[in-house]
Amino acid sequence: MAQERRRVKRHKHQNKENGVTGSMITIMIFSISLVLLLTIPNIYLDNKIYKESREIAHYQKIVDTLQEEQTIIKHKLEIIQYNGTRK
Repeated sequence: MAQERRRVKRHKHQNKENGVTGSMITIMIFSISLVLLLTIPNIYLDNKIYKESREIAHYQKIVDTLQEEQTIIKHKLEIIQYNGTRK
């Protein structure tokens, strides 16, 4: 009787499948969802920051150009004023 039980246990153990189970699929889906949940907002924020920094750089170039132009115009105005007072 004991030998019969051992043989049945061995037989059950040998028939057990080593494939993918439902709980493994659930854990995989949960893990993938968690990774996506943590990375997608980071990617979104990185893209927003990149776009904003490009826009800031664009406007900074415009400001620099206008400041240079203002300096040139002030210099020309000083020359005109100096020539006007000399006459």
